[in-house]
Amino acid sequence: MRRTTKKILTFIFGVLFAVIYCEFIIYYVVVIQCSWPVIKTPYNESQSLKAFIFADPHLLGPRQGHWLDKWRREWQMHQAFQSIMALHRPDVVFVLGDLFDEGEWSTDRQFAGYVAHFHEMFPVPTDTQMHVVAGNHDIGFHNYISRQSDQRFKKYLNTTSVQLITIKDNHFVLINSMAMHGDSCELCTQARNHLLKVAGIFKCAQDPLFCYDGIKKIEFSKPILMQHFPLYRKSDAVCTDPDAPPLPERNKEFIPRYDSLSKEATDFLVTRVKPKVVFGGHTHHGCLQHHVYENPEHLEFEEYSVPSFSWRNRPNPKFMLVTITPDDYAVHKCELPRETTIVITGIIMLFAVIWVTTQRKLIGR
Repeated sequence: MRRTTKKILTFIFGVLFAVIYCEFIIYYVVVIQCSWPVIKTPYNESQSLKAFIFADPHLLGPRQGHWLDKWRREWQMHQAFQSIMALHRPDVVFVLGDLFDEGEWSTDRQFAGYVAHFHEMFPVPTDTQMHVVAGNHDIGFHNYISRQSDQRFKKYLNTTSVQLITIKDNHFVLINSMAMHGDSCELCTQARNHLLKVAGIFKCAQDPLFCYDGIKKIEFSKPILMQHFPLYRKSDAVCTDPDAPPLPERNKEFIPRYDSLSKEATDFLVTRVKPKVVFGGHTHHGCLQHHVYENPEHLEFEEYSVPSFSWRNRPNPKFMLVTITPDDYAVHKCELPRETTIVITGIIMLFAVIWVTTQRKLIGR
């Protein structure tokens, strides 16, 4: 009887450990393998900023998706986020659009609940900032955006179509990609005017001749551009990262204003903002593209497409840890555990528990 009790307890505790490992510990084991990148150029420690960037969580709403799939994916993202925050303690978190999967179709009441759920899923400490940009699933593509969907996103997520954010003398320009459509609608006109004001702030910071009474004063450094869409490109054929889209999807031509910004919007943004680096999402895949502009002046910078943070969109979700100073930056792209890894690990651990209890039985004879 005593041997049977021991075997039962061994089996129960073994299964419990397997569940705890696969549902909690494995996220810490994988996330701790990624670290903050080191900037090689000299810098002032007080100006060093640690940014955690992720994109496209696509939280499911009331219309689409099975409840079990919703629960499972949200649990995975919540655990991954908690482990990143606990192990890496970033100064700021940026979410690059498509926070929600059904934001554009939600009623005001549903959207308010959606936002509350988002903050429950991705809570940050009081000393950590979180900033978001709008994605097409949050408010709709340009031609389907209503004033209501745009205004409520701005209200509940504390954002605007164009934002200038400064943290430790590091500047970030956050853009609503759908407001860069380039027509004369109210949304695009306001965004364009606001962007010109932001460009004026940087001109003033660089040269006092461009300053005027009432303009915001900042210490000059090149800004980082954050948005949902990638800058204009013909396709993902230029992407060679391991997490780039598979062939033949990689060679599929982009539709400007839907898959990326238009060439006109990209030129307007780049020549006004003059970024030192650009981060975007939307494609759900990884990409690193080097941009060079020669007109009206020489501009050179990298653009990173951040893969989706959700297991619904890709088998190997990822995020980025970025160390930033006013003059430089460094990027690490980090892995999250694959779902297949979690399943296989659980199966192996279960067989190990069964084997151990069986061995105890054989030894007991």
